Amino acid sequence: MSLRPAAAPITQPVAKLGGQPVWLDKPFWPVSQSFGTPMTFVGQLPVPGPELRMTYLFVTEDDWAVAETYDPDAGENALIVQPGGRTPDFLVGHEIDHGPSLWRHGATWVERVPVEFQVDLSALDEADERALDEEFAWQEATRDGVLRDPPQGDRLPPRSYVGGSPVFWQAEVRVPEPWRFFYQLDGGEGWADEPYALNFGGGTGYAFLSPDEKEGRFYWDRV
Repeated sequence: MSLRPAAAPITQPVAKLGGQPVWLDKPFWPVSQSFGTPMTFVGQLPVPGPELRMTYLFVTEDDWAVAETYDPDAGENALIVQPGGRTPDFLVGHEIDHGPSLWRHGATWVERVPVEFQVDLSALDEADERALDEEFAWQEATRDGVLRDPPQGDRLPPRSYVGGSPVFWQAEVRVPEPWRFFYQLDGGEGWADEPYALNFGGGTGYAFLSPDEKEGRFYWDRV
């Protein structure tokens, strides 16, 4: 994934972070189980395939680290699929089309500036692909009980991408059956050169789809 700041609000059903969702079906804005407030819209990414279908990612905004936003079933994050998707029973939401959205810090830490980015997807270059393959092979070996040194390459693997296999921060984590890995998105503080504020505890978020691609789950992992 690479990000381009939007010159104007993006109103087409394309891959993006921030702004407001471009709904393909009846709006469903999920609400935090802990606070009863609308979750923050993080972004939308199309489901791969010939038909136009979209996933919408929401995460509870939590300055006190009370909500279990890392838990895929806690009702503190949501990956909504449209059209024809299923909403999990543990999610509560409203039929509203606008709400809180992705932001970053402004000139001061307390200032919050809304952001919106077009997401461009492109093939990995050889160096990134090699770094990703080496990291994934090491994690697979670790999960299988094979002790070996972690990769010593001079390039860290990318943390935000679509497809392939996930690279978790905790090597023992596995993709839960029967879910299928969709994409991963790095978090950030939204300060200095970081484009957005997304609290994954300094880690990375992971999106999964059910085998029929009608339901989504989201989870984040850190060191």
